[in-house]
Amino acid sequence: MAREPILADFLELVQIDVVSRKERLAADLLKKKLSSIGCQVWEDEAGKVVDGDAGNVLAVLDGGAPGAVLLCAHMDRVGNGLGIKPIRRDGMILSDGSTILAADDMAGVAAILDGLRRVVKNGRPFPRVEVLFTICEEAGLLGSQNLNTKPLQAKRCYTFDSPGRIGRLINRAPTAASIQFKVYGKSAHAGNEPENGIDALKTAAAILASAKTGRLDSDTTANFSTLTTGGDNTGSVCDYVEVKGGARSLDNEKLIAYTCAFQILCKNVAQSFGARVEVDVVYRYQGFHIPEESKTVQIAAEALKEMSIPVLINASGGGMDANELNLRGIESIGVATGYAANHTVRENLVEADLLRCGELVEKIIYHCIEA
Repeated sequence: MAREPILADFLELVQIDVVSRKERLAADLLKKKLSSIGCQVWEDEAGKVVDGDAGNVLAVLDGGAPGAVLLCAHMDRVGNGLGIKPIRRDGMILSDGSTILAADDMAGVAAILDGLRRVVKNGRPFPRVEVLFTICEEAGLLGSQNLNTKPLQAKRCYTFDSPGRIGRLINRAPTAASIQFKVYGKSAHAGNEPENGIDALKTAAAILASAKTGRLDSDTTANFSTLTTGGDNTGSVCDYVEVKGGARSLDNEKLIAYTCAFQILCKNVAQSFGARVEVDVVYRYQGFHIPEESKTVQIAAEALKEMSIPVLINASGGGMDANELNLRGIESIGVATGYAANHTVRENLVEADLLRCGELVEKIIYHCIEA
């Protein structure tokens, strides 16, 4: 067992089998850990809304000083996160290569726990600290979208859920849209009368071949990753295909322009094949942009400077619970915890960064004392 509490927490947490809507084991363990620190702990009803087995875990630790701050991280992880075997090697923490590591976002969870223990051990007065460990972040921020914010007093939040070395602060994140299109063709015997069929699969392939995907510009990306057909009969012309993907942009007008152009493309291509297409665009979460000179950003920057860590303030290509919290009136930025290549089996975490993240949480808490 690692001697450093933050490292011990992290190694324990990533080895718990958790996925979106199945966060029960993590929620129960974290409630125990928070209670042992001295927090008032409760679980909300968000899990029932999203058909999950656990809700968001919330906690309050009041240090008697004026002010309040919210600390956030998420409990779930993307797929291929079961049976994780963390390996410590050459200053890094890795998986065994067959799974993700789940530093996204158990590094953030461990950092918050460590910061709480630090302020309690220090004995100095500190402001009201509110903790939010969300469910279903990876499923589209569903936990924070279904959060009841009424019990929360903080108007400032630090979301410890971002890739990059310690010192990176995310003050801007994109708006995201999910895009689904369905192609309806016409079935026919592939050997006797293929000319009487309309190939939905070929139509969908033509749409994807013509669509702009990947990095479209400095603000915008698009990706299509899931394709489903209506059957597996190779003797028939394919009559139905469903494709799912999405687009994100730091510029809302660019995102709207892309989704509109994509819908026109789908209709034009489908028409050329004689097929019918339905396109569904759903905006999943709203982007945010917190000015660098804001107090929320500057508190974190000052904490990092006190630790002699270079500060990097920039935008993220992905969303996080901070997107939803900003929409709900709690100014929030992302804070990096030292991981990279998240969502892949190459995910890794710089151990030295993780070990300092608890100190960063502690300093942020003290900087949130109001005069």
